[in-house]
Amino acid sequence: MNDRIKRVTAAFSAAVATIENDSQISMAGRPAGRIDGHLVGILIVSAVVLSFLEYYGASNHWQALSKPLGLFVDDPNAILNPIFRQGEYSRLARLAYWSATTFVGYLIVPVLYIKLVMRRSLLDFGFSLAGAFKHWWIYVGLYLLVMPAVYIVSHTESFQRTYPFYEFAQRSPFDFFAWQLVYAAQFLALEFFYRGFLIHGLKHRFGVYAILVSTIPYCMIHFGKPLPETLGAIIAGVALGGLALYTRTIWLGVAIHISVAVSMDALSLLNQGKI
Repeated sequence: MNDRIKRVTAAFSAAVATIENDSQISMAGRPAGRIDGHLVGILIVSAVVLSFLEYYGASNHWQALSKPLGLFVDDPNAILNPIFRQGEYSRLARLAYWSATTFVGYLIVPVLYIKLVMRRSLLDFGFSLAGAFKHWWIYVGLYLLVMPAVYIVSHTESFQRTYPFYEFAQRSPFDFFAWQLVYAAQFLALEFFYRGFLIHGLKHRFGVYAILVSTIPYCMIHFGKPLPETLGAIIAGVALGGLALYTRTIWLGVAIHISVAVSMDALSLLNQGKI
């Protein structure tokens, strides 16, 4: 194991050096005073996406659907209220709205920019599975590293009040697994935006410091949560960013996020005696 850690450390250092060298070459080859259009575009798209999700992306923003729906029906609330307020699965529907807007903002919009404006392959932004298969043991190691702490805090009252976010997850297998699918979709989008679009989109200009650039907004989306969780997001942002940059794939981060989230929900319900 020590030999493997040494090899990975050396490989990571070499990858950092390569990324830094490529960034310097890219900067040296750019005419002085010329605007980096792709860099500007990525940052503007990111600011627009973050603004959109702040004002329309929360689960209680579902009423925003009434305006576009009003173009086709006279009374949009007659359709929306039974789904988001009165139905048996109204809470799940609201969370699905949150997941869907996150998916659109964090994944669909950047993908459209990459394909239509930058005309680049998504593989350049971390969608390749090759790195995930090659470095699968890193995922296992990180998961095993995190789980003892998750297990300990899962016994606390505050943890059990918070997780699962969908409070009816224990009602039936459908509720639990439907919620996990909703949850997983937004994790995929989140990882692509912060560890794919931002890091791989900015590394040509900022090198490895693109990790820190992407960590700033990732930390900020945790504002309003307990301070330890927000500070933990800084550590997670740097760790997952470094992993994405080294492996050139977002899929290990997606797998870690989903695995830990499912484990947190399951442990919370188990400790409450609900499963």
